[in-house]
Amino acid sequence: MLTPPPDMYPDCSWAEQPVTGTTPSGIGTAATVEPRTGLTTRYTVHGYDPHTRTALIAPEQREDRAGVVRPVADAQRTRRTIAVGDLDELRLIHRRNRGDVTALHTDHCRHAIKTAFTAGGDRGVPGPRRVYRLWMQTSEERTYRFLVRAPSQEAAYDLAHSWWQGTRSPTGFSGGRLESGETIDVLTCEGARDMPFWPYLEPIADPV
Repeated sequence: MLTPPPDMYPDCSWAEQPVTGTTPSGIGTAATVEPRTGLTTRYTVHGYDPHTRTALIAPEQREDRAGVVRPVADAQRTRRTIAVGDLDELRLIHRRNRGDVTALHTDHCRHAIKTAFTAGGDRGVPGPRRVYRLWMQTSEERTYRFLVRAPSQEAAYDLAHSWWQGTRSPTGFSGGRLESGETIDVLTCEGARDMPFWPYLEPIADPV
């Protein structure tokens, strides 16, 4: 049986009913991704209705694949209702109060309603739940796209290098999965996402 992460209670029914935020920080985050450029727009979620599959959101910032973050102008931060189907990602946080009798593992419970690989998608996600999607081109012009479970983007890059190239030796690299003499030319992170459960035996899922 899979063990839930310590910040996720599997039987919590909080997100199965309409929820409205009472503070400016809202009840979670949402995101949309421009498919061609990967530009991610992030929103604060102020309300969620599972019956109508809608969310009340306000845009906060935009982030590109290079990690450049630009805040949305104050005049454009108006709240609007959007269908969940028009969002690429929707993550809610149930914060327990004194009158909450739900048996949570911690003082909050994460509900990943919808997840996607987005720029900055690891932000606010606990390390054990972070998954990165990388694109790689080798010296032989072969290309691969794969998933890496790692606590940070830097750790994902390091793990990918050791997985594919192996360790450096006097004659080049050894113990990797590339052909002899083949090396990594380009390694790019296409985004990250929240993945509570990792169903693979290895920390890299190849190929996807």
